Amino acid sequence: MTNLSRLAILLIWLALVASPAAAPAAGVSGLGFLRNTPLAYFRQQDFDKMMASVREVLDSADPAAKRTWANPKTGASGSVESVGQFTATDGAPCKRLRVRDQVKSLEGVMQYTVCKYPDRGWILNADARPAP
Repeated sequence: MTNLSRLAILLIWLALVASPAAAPAAGVSGLGFLRNTPLAYFRQQDFDKMMASVREVLDSADPAAKRTWANPKTGASGSVESVGQFTATDGAPCKRLRVRDQVKSLEGVMQYTVCKYPDRGWILNADARPAP
């Protein structure tokens, strides 16, 4: 997979669960941080499976939703789970997602706060705080 296709995949990920402003920032900062992560070895099928799991967890009414995925062809696998949900101070429903990815001997775990807005859908919102 070329650096260009990795960038395209990263931008697709950001477009799915991030604000439009985040995607250009990710491109500017470079992709060096991905070099020693499972994402560096992912194929398109791996990203598709991971993103399907992300969507299922985000759209689930279950506050503890969890989905696992695996691609026997590439050896990549992972899980996505909701580790909390709340209504933000701006009224948006939010979920905290833990995303675990694995390929070869590499494993990565990241946590994201994602909020849903009627006009923008699900976007990353690291600053979201629960309403009092």
